[in-house]
Amino acid sequence: MYVAPLARGRGVARLILERLEAAAREMGVERLVLESGVHQGAAIALYERSGYERVPCFGEYATSPTSICYSKRLPAAG
Repeated sequence: MYVAPLARGRGVARLILERLEAAAREMGVERLVLESGVHQGAAIALYERSGYERVPCFGEYATSPTSICYSKRLPAAG
């Protein structure tokens, strides 16, 4: 996910994340897993504020010193 510099600070990333989570719930997804970069402070803060918890990195990111991975369980669509 990327938000252009001129659009930052307006809640755009939070809204995108909420919509992605809602779409995932509608598809029956129970858990989201994501990767970010250790230097992406704003992204890391957003994910942690949004309930994501750090998990071991996966796949090609497993050995990357600049990757940080998160996971979040989603409640069932109601």
